[in-house]
Formats: sequence, structure tokens, C-alpha cells
Amino acid sequence: MLARVYHARGDMEQANKFYDKACKHSPELSPARFGLAQTLIWDEAYDEAAAHLRLLLGTCSNATDALAALGLLEVKGGKDRREAFVYLKKAIDLDPFNPDLVLIEALALQQHESDYPLSLDRYRKAVCLLEAQSKAVPAEVLTNMGVLCHETKRYEEALEMYSKALKVLDESPEAAELAKSSEKSKDIVVRHKDNNLFWVYEESDIRVEAVSDTEKPTLVVRNPLTNLESLEFKAGDDLALNDIDVQVKEIINSDDNTIHIVVNDDAALPSSETRIKIKRSNGRLRNPSSISVAFNLARLHETAGRIVPAVELHKAIVKCHPSYVNSYLRLACIARDCGSLKDCSEWLKSAVAVAPGNPEVLTLVGNLHLSLCDWAPAQKVFDQLLTQKVPKVEAYSMLSLGNIYFNNLNTPKKYSKHLQYAADFYRRILTKDNANAYAANGLGTVLAEKGELFKAKEIFNRVREVSGDTILDTLLNLGHIYLAQKKHPEALQMYQSYMNRTRTTGAPITSKSQDDDEAEVLLYIAFAYFDWARQTELFNNANAAPADERYQKCIEYIEMAMKKSKKENVILRYNWCMAKLQAANCVLQKVNRNIRRTAQEVKDALDGLEQSLPIIQTMLQWKAEGRKVTIPTGMLTDFANQCKHNIDSAKSHLNEELKKEKEAQVIRDFQRIEAEANEKQRLLSAALEKERQQQEQEERERKARQKMKQVSNLVANWESAAAAEKERTATKKEKGPGVVPPGGVDDEAGIFDTDVVPTSTAALFDESDDDDDVNEPSGKADETAKVDAEKELFGDSSSEEEDENTNKRRNDEEDEEERASKKLKSSDEKDDEE
Repeated sequence: MLARVYHARGDMEQANKFYDKACKHSPELSPARFGLAQTLIWDEAYDEAAAHLRLLLGTCSNATDALAALGLLEVKGGKDRREAFVYLKKAIDLDPFNPDLVLIEALALQQHESDYPLSLDRYRKAVCLLEAQSKAVPAEVLTNMGVLCHETKRYEEALEMYSKALKVLDESPEAAELAKSSEKSKDIVVRHKDNNLFWVYEESDIRVEAVSDTEKPTLVVRNPLTNLESLEFKAGDDLALNDIDVQVKEIINSDDNTIHIVVNDDAALPSSETRIKIKRSNGRLRNPSSISVAFNLARLHETAGRIVPAVELHKAIVKCHPSYVNSYLRLACIARDCGSLKDCSEWLKSAVAVAPGNPEVLTLVGNLHLSLCDWAPAQKVFDQLLTQKVPKVEAYSMLSLGNIYFNNLNTPKKYSKHLQYAADFYRRILTKDNANAYAANGLGTVLAEKGELFKAKEIFNRVREVSGDTILDTLLNLGHIYLAQKKHPEALQMYQSYMNRTRTTGAPITSKSQDDDEAEVLLYIAFAYFDWARQTELFNNANAAPADERYQKCIEYIEMAMKKSKKENVILRYNWCMAKLQAANCVLQKVNRNIRRTAQEVKDALDGLEQSLPIIQTMLQWKAEGRKVTIPTGMLTDFANQCKHNIDSAKSHLNEELKKEKEAQVIRDFQRIEAEANEKQRLLSAALEKERQQQEQEERERKARQKMKQVSNLVANWESAAAAEKERTATKKEKGPGVVPPGGVDDEAGIFDTDVVPTSTAALFDESDDDDDVNEPSGKADETAKVDAEKELFGDSSSEEEDENTNKRRNDEEDEEERASKKLKSSDEKDDEE
């Protein structure tokens, strides 16, 4: 009982002492052993607490609180997570409606980032159980849910959870006591609209009306106020007029004893008299319990890109609670990320003044010195941190010291010593924690520096597998390894992956700002293209054609790096000139390598050389004036001489290419003229052929019309002959048989009857001689007459050549008939003579 009293009072040391005595006196006393485990957990003696909980479960296996506590300890200890969650599941199965057990499971899942979604689901289930049992949801639970939503990028839901947590804290006895003991502050600490959880609009008795005859939006106070001090607000405060937010820019006491309030220019003022509301702090920032929620909300603003409200809220926190170090550190980090190193240093000084020995403050101070390449002060800071023997800070300090030694390998006569010191620090970290991927990455850089590329590559690939590419330095290191092995596509892929990751996360690693970091990586990419082009040129034949394109890529990335770099970088300028020189050499050598080139390419090469020469001459002038230029004078002089020689050579090459292109243009003009003449000839022939076909068509149509006319005449003759015949037959029938007249004539028809056989209709149109008809057989004559009649009436649909052949055959037949007729006549004459 005494141990429980001390436990309830919060005196954990005394409670632990009496719990231990109770357990020794009665080892099977479960409540005493569980209380002892709780005090040991408070003392962070997790292994000993877990041992007592196992003893408790040995005597009482259904103790749900012990099962849940043991599962949570196993998860925090980083041991067998599967066994830990078995304990938690067993506890929940024994008491499924106990929200505390579900909360412990959610807290256990919250220990690993990959389990954040599951942890959030368990928190939601616990909240549902609490609400079903009409219990209040603790602010800590809502805050944890807000943090999980923040980490899983559910920003709106996180904001909602933080708002609920602040409302719960407002109802706490501490907040009520604070509200009674202190007056509300009239000085508004936060006023941004995104920080509306920490201010409210308060009603006032001041009535104002808009003034229409002023240049700026102005309000006039209608209350009988005697001076400006009687106003409840000042310049810079925010007011509300019928849900219209305005900001006070200036307060003027006019000559007519009226007070004018000048507001922001874009304000839409109401036309009628209005009572104003004044923005005031709601007192939440004065509540110590709300500070963690306010800090989390400021971090949410940072992640969502709302930097202005984040800075405002952090400043409000340090103003209300000057000892809250985390906000000092965040303000320093924001200033560093924005490139304001001076402000960063000031905030860190304030943090050191508040918490001189705070490891987080010293770590950030050391990182600031590292970003400025102040190696000696950074080394002192991390040496001081090593003396504190804080486990996590100790590993980080050793890692930073290893990085400091590795970055100072160029110190004269200390290369081997510093390299060995860096390797020793990395090994010391891995000895204590063999899963430290950062130390393994550092050891890989040491091996790469020693030339053991294969081993270094294996380490970097292993680090990538373990860390899931969260250590972006590994991508750069692998890119350097591939570049050293002349695997340029793989190196470029690593560099591009690093750039994509840093753009996504916005976390610079190699330099002091995001732009400088990107400029450095762009220079790596440019050098990879440069080295790839140099390697391609070694073919010295047509296979070296891609080198020109790779030099252009190199120049493009150097120009991008120059734009990103904030200061004038002499090395970047020299690299740009060197890339221009090599690209020009590549273009001039295309003739010897049987690679086609254009005059424009030669002209671009000449322009690049003429642009590079003045830059190199300026650097030589700076060297002569004693200015700091890290490039040796001999290199600059050789570059200038080679550039001048290449300019003269490029000019002659350009004249030659222009002459070739002019000759080629003349040939192309001749070919074009010839092609145009051929095209005109083709069009003329096509037109003539079309005209001939049109004439033939017209001739065929004329013949067809003529023959159709003949057919019409023939049909008309037939019809007239048939009508005459019909008329004779009808007349003959009307007269009938009569007396035979003298002379033996039977009737009138017999007068015209000559007993001549009527000829066929074909004979009516037969133009051949009678003699021919006599000598030819009647069937053949009829068939010939029929064919001739058809041809004469309907023509022929064959081509003109066939018509000519038909006419030729017809003429031959006529000649043959004429000869046969002459022969027959001669034989008749002989018979007459005889």
C-alpha cells in the first residue's frame, strides 16, 4: 500500500523501493511486481522491467496489462517484433473492448515508420471505443493522431486533429486556472489567417464609417473619443467589419477632432456605419500543455510549404516560452534553408544561451559550421558532444568527425593520416551498431578513395538495399564509382536519381544551400558527358560521331550549373571554356574521321572559341593583378595559345565549308531547274494526250450521232413501207373478186403484179454491184450484208488502230471482188465472141 501511495504521488524512486521489498517478501504478489515493472519503465530500465513482466505472466498468464506492457517494451527494444505483437494481440483478444490496450498497440506500431498507417487505424479504433463508452478522448491521443496524419501527408486531417487536441486542452483544469489567474493579453502575438487556432475577434463599442473623399481606404470613428490612447487597437492590428478583414495602416487625429483609420488598399469597406471587432489572442499559447501542439502545427506549416505562418508561430512560442529550445532550432533551420546564415547563427546563439549543454543545440551548431566549411569549430563542437556520452548523439558526433577528416584529405602531408582517422571513426560506429547505414556509406567512401572500387561498390549497393535510397549520398558515391569504371550511362543515371530525390524532398546534402547542391551535381553530370565524349573520340573514325552531341550536353549542364550558382565561380567558367575548346576540336576533326559536318557547326565552334578566349585572358589578368584564381597560370596560358590556334584553323575550315556548301547549292539549283523542266514537259505531254483523247471522244460521239440518225431514217422507212403495205392489203380486201376484164387481167392488183420475188430489207441498203450478188452464195451475201449494215449503223467500239485494220480488210475484200467481177466480165465477152 505504501508503494502505491508513493506511486500515486509521482515519487517513483520511493515507489520502486517499496515495490521491490514487497516482491522480495511475497514473490507471487502480482500487483507489486507489475508496479515494480512500471517504475523500472519510468527509470528506462527496460530489460529489467521486461524480465519482471515475464515473471508476472508466469504466474498470471491472463494479465492483460502485463501482456500489453511487455509487447510495447519488446517493440521499443528492437527485439523480435513478431513476438511483441503476439503479446499485444493476446491482450486485446482477452479484453477486446478495452481502449487502453488498443492505444498501447497503436503506440507500438508508431515506433516504425512503415507501420504508421496501421497505427493510425488502431488510434481511430481506440477513439471509437472511448466515444462508445462516453469517455473523453485524451489530448495526447489526438496529438499522436495528428502527428501520424502529418507523417502520412494527410495535412488537412492532421490540422483537424490538432484543433481537437487544443479544444480538449482548453477544457483542462490547468487552462481554467490559467484563465482565472491572468488577464488576456491585448498584444496579439499571431495574426496570420493560417494560425486562426490561436486568435479570436473580440467585440468592441467603437463604431466606424467609410470615408469616400480620400485617396486611400479610410474609416472615421463615430464614437466621441478624445484622444488616440482611448482606442483599443493600434497601427498593425487586424479588424473585422461585417466579416470583412482589414489591417490598420495608420491612425490620424484630424483637426476637427475626429479620428481617421487608414486601412489596407485592397479593403472593400462597407457603406454603412459598422461596429468593429478586434483580433486578440485567445490565450492558448500561454498554456504550457498547448505548446507541443502549437509546435507540431508549426511543423505542419513547414511541411505544407506555409513558411510565413510557421515562422510566426515559432516566434510566438519562443516569446511566450523562452526556454522552449525546439522552436529556436526550427527557426535556425528555416533561416538556413532560406540561405540566411546570419539569422541562422543568431537563432542558434539564442538557443545556446537558453540551453548551453543541449545536445540538439550543439549538433545543429556543428552542422552550421560544417555547411560553412569551418572545420576547426565544427570539430570542437562534436568533440564536446562526444564527452557527453549520449548514445545517439555520440554516434552522430563520430560520424561527423569522420566526415570532417575525410573532407580534409587535401591537407598537406596529412592525406594518409586523415584517411585513417576517418576510417577509424566509421568502424567505431559499426562496432557498436552494425546496422548504421551512414557509417557504412562513409566506410565505402574510404575504400573508394583507396582505389578498392569493387568493395566500395558492394557496400554502396548494400546501403541502398538497407536504407531504401533514403541516404542520398549513396547515389552520388555510386555515380562516382561508375564514372571511374567508365560506365557513363550508369553514372548519369545515379546523378539524375540524386537530383530527382533532392528536388522531391528539398534536402541538400553536399552543399550549404539547395541551389549550390544542385549546381555541384550538375557539374558532376557535365563532367560525365565530357569524359564520355573524350572516350568516344578515341575511335578516331566515323564511330566518334556521337562525341559532338555529348560535348554539347556537357556545355548545357555547365550553363545550368552557372545559373544555379549564386556566386561567380571561376572553376565553372574555366570548365565551360574547356568544354567549348574540346567541342570545337571535335568539329574540326570530323573531316579526318569521315564524319559529315555543316558550315553552321563550324561557325558555332568558332563562336565558342571566340567567347572562351576573352574569359581566359581575363583570368590571366586577374592572376597578374594578384587576385585569387585557383587555376595555374601555365594551364591558362596553354589554353589561350591553343584557343588562338584553333580560331585561325576554324576560320579556314569555315571558308572551306562555305565554299563546299556554295558549290553544293549550285548543283542543287541545277538539279532543281532540271526537275522543274522535266515536270513542265510531263505536264505538257499530259495536256496534249488529254486533248487528243478528247478529240477522239468527240469524233466517236459524232459518228454515233450520225449512225443514230441513219437508224432513225431506216426505222421511219420501215414504218412507211409497212403502212403502205397495210394500205394496199386493206384496199385489195375492200374491192373483192370481180368480172375478169378482156385481156386476161383478173383484177387491179394484177396490173402491178410482175411475179418478182420481193427483196429483203437488207437489199434496200446494199451498195454492192448486181454481178457480185449473182456470183456469191445467197447465205454468205446475206450475212455479209447484215454485218456491213450493223457496222455502218452502230460503228465499232474498238480503238482507232482496230478501225484502221478493219478498213484495210474491207478495202482488200473490195479489191478482190472487183478483180473477180472483171474476170467474170472478160469470160462473158469471150463467150459472146465465140
